[in-house]
Amino acid sequence: MLLVAVLLVAGVVPRASSAASTAGPRWPYPQKFCDERPRTAAPAGFGPAQTFGGDEHTNITGVGFERRGDRTVAVSTGQEGTLRAWALPGLTPLGEPERGGEIGRETEDVRTGRLNGRTVRVTAGDELRVVDAGTGRLIAPIMYLGEDNNVHAMVLFTLGGRLTAAVNDNGGDENEPGPDDVTLWDLASGTKAGKIDGDFSTVRTATIGGRAVLLTVNLGTDRYELGTAYPPAGTVSLWDPATRKEIARLPGHPPPAQPNGYTRLVYDQVHLAVGDLDGRPVALTGGGDNALRLWDLTTATQLAATTPIGHTDEIESFAVAERDGRRILVSGGADGTVMVWDLATRQRVEVLRDTAPTVKYPLFTDIPGMKPILSTWDDELRYWELGATGALEPILPGLGAGWILSFHGRPAHLGEESGRVRLRDLATRAPIGAPIPITGEQPVTRAVVTQLADRDVVIDVRNRIRIWDLYTGRRLGTILDVRSPGSREARPDVAQVSCTTLVLSGAGPVVRVWDLRTGRELRQLNGHDGTIVHIRTGVIGDRPIAVTTAEDDTARVWNLIDGTQLGPPISVDRRYGVIELTYLNGRTLLIRAGRDERIRMWDLGG
Repeated sequence: MLLVAVLLVAGVVPRASSAASTAGPRWPYPQKFCDERPRTAAPAGFGPAQTFGGDEHTNITGVGFERRGDRTVAVSTGQEGTLRAWALPGLTPLGEPERGGEIGRETEDVRTGRLNGRTVRVTAGDELRVVDAGTGRLIAPIMYLGEDNNVHAMVLFTLGGRLTAAVNDNGGDENEPGPDDVTLWDLASGTKAGKIDGDFSTVRTATIGGRAVLLTVNLGTDRYELGTAYPPAGTVSLWDPATRKEIARLPGHPPPAQPNGYTRLVYDQVHLAVGDLDGRPVALTGGGDNALRLWDLTTATQLAATTPIGHTDEIESFAVAERDGRRILVSGGADGTVMVWDLATRQRVEVLRDTAPTVKYPLFTDIPGMKPILSTWDDELRYWELGATGALEPILPGLGAGWILSFHGRPAHLGEESGRVRLRDLATRAPIGAPIPITGEQPVTRAVVTQLADRDVVIDVRNRIRIWDLYTGRRLGTILDVRSPGSREARPDVAQVSCTTLVLSGAGPVVRVWDLRTGRELRQLNGHDGTIVHIRTGVIGDRPIAVTTAEDDTARVWNLIDGTQLGPPISVDRRYGVIELTYLNGRTLLIRAGRDERIRMWDLGG
């Protein structure tokens, strides 16, 4: 987990180095700029995002059947904000996704039916009321459901020749936090006709073999831990309303196993629609596993299903590396899967599903020649290398938390040891330089290795910027009054620009740029309308740039030579969590992933 370091007002305090590091002048150094003129033209804009694996649903939020022309089609909506149509019975996509489309449906707590020869309107809330649809007059006793009652769904059907309502609700304040069962009501008499015990999120009705059947989406026992043997979460049960017995069960969409018992109740909700296909009753389901399923209700068997390509839960991290001569991206999700993608084609190459559901965190290293490295945490931190066969092999035993980086062309690890920060060669584990006395909570998260006037240094950013000689561990100087206002802002980054070392840090919606040679603030990057979340530095061709993201859901690209913004803001959506810069065939790529379960990429040029 990244902690945040933010810089504000600057001052400088020099500090003498040891004899071993006093060959040059004392810090701060004189200002030194060179005229840097990139040959690469500044981009005027950037193309649309490319999605790894293509466009597909994430967290299905609704399903239904519609009549289009002379045929019935399935429709679905997802958290990504599209409406999609599917041909039946194979669930093959029809046309292009419709942005912002909605499924037409009845209100869940209002239904119409026929009672004693007249059309009636039935409403459910704290009370169940039956009125004449034409006059609005009450024509049956009021049935009390519960104070502040939340009705999930209601259906009308005929039971023993009488109009009956099946109400799935929480029973109001009197029942909370009890299970949300289904209660049957005889509408003519206003009396209860029975109850189906369980914990359900909705109820539907279908006619199978000439008789009415009720369908429920089951919440299982996970939600309340009642210890009752309810049907498992995510399954769909078929009930005989006369006996209130379960007569069949559809496997449905069980929520994925989650580390530490965590379950996304909102996104794992299964949505259910009932329809008719060529004279046979069918059901359509969709949920947090991003799949649609079509069921034959007569046989309780699956007719068709879609297969998601990408992750089905938040993407926690990703790494870029080389394998078998091609650039790949390795992503790790909270769904416990590790996926390998071809960086050039953005197509999925393989999925590692035969491992435990522990979340695996690919470490973004982007060091030439390195295989992908992942970390896991199950009572202890472990590191793994992804081999050519797709197997995860344990490596680096005993290595603690920290950053894996390229130090003068070789992989190194910057970690915490005995309350100090230490740089080590990753292959030999030999120390590089001296321990750096950076203390406090998780000090390595604030530390950055860079160069200053041809000297290897470590900086740490908190309420000030301190500069440490890597080889002696002595403090060279301090930039005072930086003032870090909180822990949400971005980790700082560094860049070598115009013959000096720049430090970029977030301060609210502003990115401050510091000259590490002099300890002075050079400029501010203004434009975001929200707290800075990420800062990444790199190049487009030979032009030094920074990419910043903020809580305003945008990424902005900056020319580090003069601080101007390059192109318009890029909309990255607030559901991203990880963002990195990498390179492919001379092009600079901006890649982000996060809670929307997708990896998206922008070509910034080159």
